[in-house]
Amino acid sequence: MSSKARLAAMSAATAAFMLVAACSGGSNSGGKDREQDTGDQAQTVNGTLPADGPAEDGGIFRVNQASDAPTIDPHKSASFSVPAAVTGTVYSKLVEFKTSRDLPFGSMEVHPDLAESYSKSEDGLTWTFNLRKGVKFHNIAPVNGREFTSADVKCTIDRINTLPGVQKNLLDIVSSLDTSDPYKAIFKLTVPYGAFDETMASFYMAMLPCEGTRGEFNLAEQAIGTGPFIMTEWKRKVETNYVKNPNYFIPGKPHLDGFKVVIMADPASAIAAMRTGELDYTGSVSETLLPTLTSTNPEMVIRSNPLLGPNQLMFNQAKAPFNDYRVRKALSMAVDRKGLGDTFYGGYYQITGPIPPIIFGGMPADEAEKLIPYDPAAAKKLLAEAGFPNGFDAEMLTTDGYGPQFTTTAQWVQQDLKEIGVNVTLKIIDYATYFSTFAAKDYAIGWGLSTSFLTADEWLDALYTTNGPRNWFNTKDTKLDAMIKEQRSVLDKDQRNDKLQEINKYILENVLTPSMTIMFSTLGTQQPWVHNLYLHPAYSRAYLTDMWLDKDAPTR
Repeated sequence: MSSKARLAAMSAATAAFMLVAACSGGSNSGGKDREQDTGDQAQTVNGTLPADGPAEDGGIFRVNQASDAPTIDPHKSASFSVPAAVTGTVYSKLVEFKTSRDLPFGSMEVHPDLAESYSKSEDGLTWTFNLRKGVKFHNIAPVNGREFTSADVKCTIDRINTLPGVQKNLLDIVSSLDTSDPYKAIFKLTVPYGAFDETMASFYMAMLPCEGTRGEFNLAEQAIGTGPFIMTEWKRKVETNYVKNPNYFIPGKPHLDGFKVVIMADPASAIAAMRTGELDYTGSVSETLLPTLTSTNPEMVIRSNPLLGPNQLMFNQAKAPFNDYRVRKALSMAVDRKGLGDTFYGGYYQITGPIPPIIFGGMPADEAEKLIPYDPAAAKKLLAEAGFPNGFDAEMLTTDGYGPQFTTTAQWVQQDLKEIGVNVTLKIIDYATYFSTFAAKDYAIGWGLSTSFLTADEWLDALYTTNGPRNWFNTKDTKLDAMIKEQRSVLDKDQRNDKLQEINKYILENVLTPSMTIMFSTLGTQQPWVHNLYLHPAYSRAYLTDMWLDKDAPTR
């Protein structure tokens, strides 16, 4: 049996991709066993979606996730697990993305949250957010349940702008913030931008109390916000517990008494916990394990949603030979993306370019495949042209923090690269160390997942600009910087899309790091007693505000 055949067998035996429940998702390139994923939140792979209402109060919602957050400071880490731990639950935002049965998964529709209403000027340069009055922070020292005002907006924005954090690029176009009225926040922009409300709905825009930004409590270990839930216990690498905020600003919500996140990296354990009713939701069921669950528990409600964070092959351009575009392209062309998707995701995936195809400005999958095809022979030729006719040796950074299947996909890529003479040794490290190593650019080549950014501008500015907060690839391309800056202020949607397609193509033909491979589907599995649960690819659990458990739930 070949090495890749053995990996395929391993996948069939143990596969389950572990992600935080808030980030469950996927997309379709012609799934073998499922109907095409339309993004319809009501579409199920198995079972019948329960009625949305009338809602009932009570119960603890229990989910699992593969790895814990390295911190709960929403401004200090690029890890998906940080906003998933506090955003939309402990911390609120000025505006929030809508989710419902009637909206497609990943809809960019925005509704007011801490803001009661908001508006933009005709020229797109001024955005005004009118804040709700009487919103109270959690009654925990040193904040002690005081009222949220525009001063807290200023404290939050000022902190983002003064930290070398991952959100800073989102505010590059903000020239000033007027908070002279305690119930109004007025943002002045340097260029017109018609989607600034989507920016403020980002999972990185959680509003903090000034006491936290001033260091009066440790944001890395304690979260005090205005959200629907209060974090009561954080047992690192074990579990996190939350209780209902009795003073939440939306009357009658949340319906839950609380929720619990259990760190559980073993997919078999997660499935066993679902079977015994110890979990209410998991994202840990893979295509290969689906039949074993549905055969014993046909009542399970299973849905497929797009995951917006693709698998990515990463190159550090500051380290030879990855400073040569021909080498980066050769390794990208050596990865059998279709084979990877068919083997590990049941054929339910989509090849992607720099901007994922399911969001505005994304490159169509067929175009991304055409520009960077799977072609080992051509890859070998490129390596020879670059001075490596016999290939070379390298170390590839990756992590076991996404669960066991992810390390197996790294081994698959390792085998693909071996076919063109590139012998990579895998450096598999824990999730926290992986992130800090990656962010420090202390690697040559890496295999990981991209953050699920929600807008084209966020993808481009964070990853591809010279000073981008997620440019951990040492990309320095002044022409690309100018192209990205120009598209941002184009208000006509069709014209902006044309600019974005030019940028997609330019990145593939001149930059190609990170090299996006595929975005895939995960199977969100919920108990039949879970109602009104509609997810969003944002790293946020704001949807918990509306969901509820009926009387069959063990915690009711």
